[in-house]
Amino acid sequence: MMKRLLAMAMLCLWIGGAQAQNDKLAELMSEREQLVLEYQFYNQQNSNFWGKKSKNDLLNIIETLKKIINTDSELIGAIKEASIKKIAQSTVENQREGKITVEDQRIINARIADLQSQIKTLQVEVKKRERSIKDLEAQLVAGEELRYGKDKVIAILAVAAFVLLLYAIFLQVRLNNKATPKPRKKKVQ
Repeated sequence: MMKRLLAMAMLCLWIGGAQAQNDKLAELMSEREQLVLEYQFYNQQNSNFWGKKSKNDLLNIIETLKKIINTDSELIGAIKEASIKKIAQSTVENQREGKITVEDQRIINARIADLQSQIKTLQVEVKKRERSIKDLEAQLVAGEELRYGKDKVIAILAVAAFVLLLYAIFLQVRLNNKATPKPRKKKVQ
């Protein structure tokens, strides 16, 4: 009787923990999907004067990618936690029952290998995202340098045009002064 009651209590705790873990993974996956949609939205924006990505667009992309990386890290942690719990729980149950068989051990090893491969895949995705963030930051810096150079050229040309305008006005005034004869004073006798 006591064994059945203990077994029922363990089963209830296990089911409750599994549902909470699945809810957390589902929440993280939906959050990641939202962030990916946000990334795609910002990546399609070309609101710069020249029809390219503006500084704000690139900053939004970088922030979104950082959030995706953080979410991926949380997913990896949750998967690791879930896999450790599953492995620990199955091992404890098998040891309590005393019925650990070679087939069960193979299943556990296959699960571990599968989860490890998933973890490696997610880590590769995280590294790709970090590389893309670095590339976007490099593009941002290059864009700033290019825009600064263009702004400097525009400023120099504006000053040159202003100087030419002043020179043209000066020449016009000088030409008008030479063209109009000065009235001669009459000598009083």
